Amino acid sequence: MDPRHARMISGRPRRSPLRNFLLCVVIAGCVAEDPPPEASGPCPSDDCRIELEHITRITDADDPGILPTEVFWPQETEAGTFVTASLDETQIAEFGPDGRLTGVIGRAGQGPGEFGIVATPIPGPGDTLFALDLGLGRISMFGPDRALAGTLPMPLFAPPVFVMPDGSFLVASQIRTSESIGYPMHVVDREGRVVRSFGTDEPQYRPDLSHILTRKVAPSQDGTVWAIAPARYILERWDPSTGKQLQSTRILSDWFRESTEPYTDETVRPPPLVVGLWEEEDGLVWTIVRDADVDWEPPPRANEHRPVDREQYSRTYDWVIEVVDPSSGRVVASRRFGEWLRYRPPSRILASRADTILTIVAYDVWKPTLQQGR
Repeated sequence: MDPRHARMISGRPRRSPLRNFLLCVVIAGCVAEDPPPEASGPCPSDDCRIELEHITRITDADDPGILPTEVFWPQETEAGTFVTASLDETQIAEFGPDGRLTGVIGRAGQGPGEFGIVATPIPGPGDTLFALDLGLGRISMFGPDRALAGTLPMPLFAPPVFVMPDGSFLVASQIRTSESIGYPMHVVDREGRVVRSFGTDEPQYRPDLSHILTRKVAPSQDGTVWAIAPARYILERWDPSTGKQLQSTRILSDWFRESTEPYTDETVRPPPLVVGLWEEEDGLVWTIVRDADVDWEPPPRANEHRPVDREQYSRTYDWVIEVVDPSSGRVVASRRFGEWLRYRPPSRILASRADTILTIVAYDVWKPTLQQGR
């Protein structure tokens, strides 16, 4: 961000996550690596810290207009490429490790390999892709060569979050049937049938309490499922093969404020909400939480219906990344970021919008890492 455009809040310049950004015209062969978005807040441990490793910068320089301008959740494939839905939601764009466009999958239409409204695809085993077509209510499977390998029914218009080890899907949303309503998680087979609904002992459906009754989910290395209600900092582990809860551990946070009422008044400081979690190879669980900015103040058009404004959104919220020991709930490391960090499971990567000139859209891709020592 240009320092001349820094916002003034409480009489001082707001911190800029990209204050040291060196402008670069992002064209073929020209990629500038920024420092990670500026962070604030001490690490709870003297021996560890969270860093963001810059992986690549994804741009639409090779195909202007292919990248979404704001809603962008890239997924990393087994081959190390990055996939996302296109701006018009009729194609899947794939980018190489260098951030350059390597290919486009599909087009608008209703035929094989065509899309109505496609969401960000889910990477599968063997470098496969599962494209969720919300417009046509189906899932298109693509092989490692990105040729169409088959079509599956969308499970009751509830998009899956990730692929289970046995090839079934994990859905984390309410399915409004008499058998499944009130359960936040479901195992769905390749025919679109609900095999098992689970996630609570007492099923309850309350749209006004979705931040409590729904779950953010992530796969565990042992085939179980990690889950957190967005407004409650309690880490759960479930066995999807039986629907049994294996663990419920409160995360020992000294700042997370749980909320039981829906947030409806923008003139009031918003409560924190968990937006995602994932497990690393070492067994530690990472969470990413959207929290009110440390310099929070109500938006200029509070409580009015309006389009998303990236700058205002970043001024309203911070993103807090924490590393949790799931056996005890102890927070191993914590760091607060002022930049809008985009995340969607089952990935372990984050993305932030990069400042560019001209009309090029670009995003930086980051890998959160835990570093030992100061």
